[in-house]
Amino acid sequence: MSFRRYELLLPIRYNDGSPVEAEEMDEVIGELSAHFGGVTFHPEHLRGVWLHQGERFEESNVRLVVDVEDTPDNADFFRRYKETLKKRFRQIEVWIVSYEIRVT
Repeated sequence: MSFRRYELLLPIRYNDGSPVEAEEMDEVIGELSAHFGGVTFHPEHLRGVWLHQGERFEESNVRLVVDVEDTPDNADFFRRYKETLKKRFRQIEVWIVSYEIRVT
């Protein structure tokens, strides 16, 4: 069986600078753990700097990690969920990366 790790970077502040409510993060953690049976939350802040259409953005993010079977259904879930997260966190982009992992 093949597994894939999905890492989601979620902001702790909206683009207007106001803080993301703890309930929003708790909702995401609850949704992912209910759907996949577990999630790992890394609350330490990850500082990011990036450019979009000539404008510089600085942000702090947290990381969520979900290890799942490497299936088309799971890949589709994260593609759809990304759009949900972009709206929920009022973001231009939400970074979700995935890579194959080996569980021993």
